[in-house]
Amino acid sequence: MIAGYILTGGKNRRMNGKKKLFLEYEGKPFYQHIVQAFHSLSTIYLSVDCVEPYEMLGLPMIVDTYPNLGPIGGIYSGLKVCKEDALFVTACDMPLINETAVREVIEQYQNRKTLTIIGTNHQIHPLFGIYPKTILPIIEEMIREKNYRVMNLLDFTEVSVVQLKNNSRIAENINTVDEYHRLRGE
Repeated sequence: MIAGYILTGGKNRRMNGKKKLFLEYEGKPFYQHIVQAFHSLSTIYLSVDCVEPYEMLGLPMIVDTYPNLGPIGGIYSGLKVCKEDALFVTACDMPLINETAVREVIEQYQNRKTLTIIGTNHQIHPLFGIYPKTILPIIEEMIREKNYRVMNLLDFTEVSVVQLKNNSRIAENINTVDEYHRLRGE
């Protein structure tokens, strides 16, 4: 089984402290767009640094085991705690993901059972993909070595890349106030 996993951590400094998960796009907060894209998954967890800001969402939460490690720490915590065999990881600042892309990644993962991520416009995007529990020992070793870059994980395990069509905006991260204004056409 695969569960959805939304990485919500971070200080949101470049967004003036606003929690990106709650930013609105097309009349809905980012998290609703992501939950909708993940609707075929049995469970959707939130990866959080603390529970309080997210309690009203009613989604199960996994608190970071090692705070302040970034996405690798959140992924580690989720894989360690979840009951599912794998987590479909996405960043909370990716409101353009959709069910079609989710389905494509799941289909490829089911054929290969390896870390499966997307590629768009000649780039790979490790924060939109399926992470099997089998890579947990690799992540543990990276944390022990203070190697916290998710991109570095790709060097230590087999990776399957789902190439989405050129000009796909699915993996677009909204990290700054300017990017948020552009997304909204302001």
